[in-house]
Amino acid sequence: MTRRFRAALAAGALLASALAGCAHPSPFTGVTLRGKPAADFTLTDQHGAPFRLDAQRGRVVVLFFGYTHCPDVCPATMAQLARVYHTLDDAQRARTTVAFVTIDPRRDTRTVLRRWVDLFDPRFEALGGSEAALDPVYAAYHEYHSRIPGSRGTGYLMAHTGIVYLIDPAGRLRVLHSWQDPADKIAADVRTLLS
Repeated sequence: MTRRFRAALAAGALLASALAGCAHPSPFTGVTLRGKPAADFTLTDQHGAPFRLDAQRGRVVVLFFGYTHCPDVCPATMAQLARVYHTLDDAQRARTTVAFVTIDPRRDTRTVLRRWVDLFDPRFEALGGSEAALDPVYAAYHEYHSRIPGSRGTGYLMAHTGIVYLIDPAGRLRVLHSWQDPADKIAADVRTLLS
């Protein structure tokens, strides 16, 4: 594991620890937040359609930032989120959106995003856009990432945080999970938000 990658994970842990100080007793298994409104954004999905977070009101949004060339954290997290999604019943899935936001728009074209997210579930949203569109989203969600040059045949890897954000049906940021949290714990929190 590279020093930058460890730094990215540490940044995510520090963010979770800092936000945990704002937590209050709750039935959630992840880090519970006070429920401030999640920062709205509009990006482009893997089919070329606009995706606006505020348009997801009435649904739980499971939000994760990553990139398709990631060798470990991103595919592992997306596989976990697929397990979460598939443990929900039909009515719960109909009210849940899993959204993946790229941190590597240079390589993660719409076609690449579509092919990659289809490996996990074609109902998932894979979101991208220009750096100008993405940068405010990264800032709003404290998404740390950094390019590691000259690694592997893909040209570079990305160090990044590994946080899964749960946004409730009212559009409030309610729970944080680590990418390493078990699927059953994330699913339990999704169900609680849906109840």
